[in-house]
Amino acid sequence: MRQAMIKDEVEREWQDADGRARRVLLAEDDREMRSLLAWALVEEGYDVVETGSGFELMDYLESRLLDARMGGRLLDVDLVLSDQRMPGCSGMDILACLRRYDRVTPFILITAFGDPLMHAQARELGASLVIDKPFDFDEVIALIRRILPPR
Repeated sequence: MRQAMIKDEVEREWQDADGRARRVLLAEDDREMRSLLAWALVEEGYDVVETGSGFELMDYLESRLLDARMGGRLLDVDLVLSDQRMPGCSGMDILACLRRYDRVTPFILITAFGDPLMHAQARELGASLVIDKPFDFDEVIALIRRILPPR
């Protein structure tokens, strides 16, 4: 897992009051797809944390969940963007687990195998969006900007 760095000039422009750019947690097992998405998000002013499997994503989330008594909000993640089919846990498994503790953080699911039932299940679990592959990167970035405008 590695964190994509934002250029100094972009970072200053988009940071919020506590000095942190909005953070997207990106989970995609296809290295090329993950790199392209991370690059596009960084160019838009987001801080991106990358994970390459469901297990890595779950480890990251579990290490950062606040106690449910504290509001059940993720400590340092503003949006989760996850592939559905990955080694370890699926995006839906992660979404279901996350929603037990955090009903607020937006979650976008990406899938190459989406059908109406899977879309309905994801919405029922609290997914903000389900995006089918193949997709247009510009459209995905525009959707993310609508859900979570960069600062």
